[in-house]
Amino acid sequence: MDFSHVDSSCHHLFELSNQERARACLKDFFLPHPSAERLFKKMDMIMSMPRKVVAPCLLCLGQGGAGKTSTVEELQRRNATSLNRIVFVTMHQNADNLGLKELILGEMGLDTSRRARQSRRISPELQYIIKSENIKAIVIDEVHDALTLSPFQRKINLSLLKNLSGTTYGLSVFAFGVPDAARFLREDPQLARRYAVHNLESWENGQDFRNFVFSYIHRLPLKKPTDFRDQNLCLAIIEKSLGITDNIVKILQASAWAAIADGSERITLNHITKVEEIMAQELGLSLQGLEQVRMDRERA
Repeated sequence: MDFSHVDSSCHHLFELSNQERARACLKDFFLPHPSAERLFKKMDMIMSMPRKVVAPCLLCLGQGGAGKTSTVEELQRRNATSLNRIVFVTMHQNADNLGLKELILGEMGLDTSRRARQSRRISPELQYIIKSENIKAIVIDEVHDALTLSPFQRKINLSLLKNLSGTTYGLSVFAFGVPDAARFLREDPQLARRYAVHNLESWENGQDFRNFVFSYIHRLPLKKPTDFRDQNLCLAIIEKSLGITDNIVKILQASAWAAIADGSERITLNHITKVEEIMAQELGLSLQGLEQVRMDRERA
């Protein structure tokens, strides 16, 4: 059977049973696209700049589902073989309830216990690690969780962000969070000047969006090619998803799962139309932001 409509790296999935192949459609993967590549290029440029008195920083903002965490994970994967090392910290799912400072020190291999902090000066040790391991930047995912605290704790974290990019350490900070994070950063005028803002925008029904959808489907193990000539297909996806990356991915995954389950083996407009029902009844999934849109429409 001809599977040329599917990326060759996914052909091994056709050896699976239908049930396993349908389940494989639900697996997340990062798909390169122009918006993400522009952000990665911007970060590379920042890290390659000659050392400055204050290291340039970036605040990457997006609503829930905009692809912040998947972007951070892809950046981490790419950086694994880079000479310019990045340290990655996630405020979300911090089971030990560690503060931002402790998380950063821990990721750099330093003992974060109170006794260790009291018994030595951390700055010289941290400077040595940064220089010897060629650490150029720190990525903080869910940075809003470090800023939406008590005024006292927020002040401590804002001061830490300022010190990281100052002359002592010279690290660029790439912070990912929701739009509210910008408001808290503006509480410190110096920080506000240091952080350029990069907005992770929602998708619109243009060529980049269509390329993203087609490329994603190209990596799903469906035995028959999806009819990309059907312009209503992309229109239905953008309307259902509200242009939110996470929603788009869920729609394509659930539709591919259903296409294998019903034997059609291609994504059709009918799958997209019924995707919320498929997700709720069969997969226990839901789309983001729909309830807010409904409320806005009712108020209008």
